[in-house]
Amino acid sequence: MSVRSARLSMALLIAAPFAAAPLSAQGVEYAAGTTKYRISTTTKGTQSSPMGSGNFEVGVQQQLTVNLMKHAKDTVMATITFDSVAISSSAGPAPDASTLVGKHLVSLVSPTGKFYSAKPVDGIDPALSSITEGVSHLLPTYRSNLTTGMTWADTVSGKVNQQGMALDRTTVTTYKVSGDTTISGQKALRVERNANIKAAGSGTMQNTPMTMETVGNSTGAFFVTPKGAFLGSTNTDDVNLKITILAQNTEITIKQVVQTKTEAIK
Repeated sequence: MSVRSARLSMALLIAAPFAAAPLSAQGVEYAAGTTKYRISTTTKGTQSSPMGSGNFEVGVQQQLTVNLMKHAKDTVMATITFDSVAISSSAGPAPDASTLVGKHLVSLVSPTGKFYSAKPVDGIDPALSSITEGVSHLLPTYRSNLTTGMTWADTVSGKVNQQGMALDRTTVTTYKVSGDTTISGQKALRVERNANIKAAGSGTMQNTPMTMETVGNSTGAFFVTPKGAFLGSTNTDDVNLKITILAQNTEITIKQVVQTKTEAIK
């Protein structure tokens, strides 16, 4: 596994003004319907290894169609279609994103966005798994009785699989409803979030056995209407990774900042 290919693979692993009158909402739940979203992600980082160090930048542009429907009393089914995906990289050839276009991902969440499960997308380049993992968690979680000034915290632990790496991940997130705003003519609540993330595990990437440890902090905000429409988000992730290539006992460290913007476009 070359330093250049490792740089690209690791970068893809981390695959969101107030109105005058305060807004509150009771019984907020994701509403059935179809919305298109545009997601822009830019990753800038530095990788260091015994072979040297270097900078890299990776950009991912996606357009998705998300259809929400009630699957059961306590479950919403999100059917997500990849309308377009484009990847650019300063670190060499990017994975072929065309295998994702037209594919469907089905994610099950609670009416307020708590993630239950997702059906994997078959027949794609394994290097794209971080993108599908991120999209499966597109819908943010919130509380149904949102009011300005409200705060709460959640801890989520579980396993994730990214490019053959089985990771145990724990995320501790604090939330605050900081106010309300208007987006494309719709009143929405602004929910700020701050998360601390730790993950560790092992596996095989590009036929190379390795282990990984990662620590990160994520800050941002998302916007949801009282009727349960997700209008978008902004997010900045500051991530430190350590990868050990077992056969060579070689450590690779990566520091990266990931900025993501999600916009409802229809």
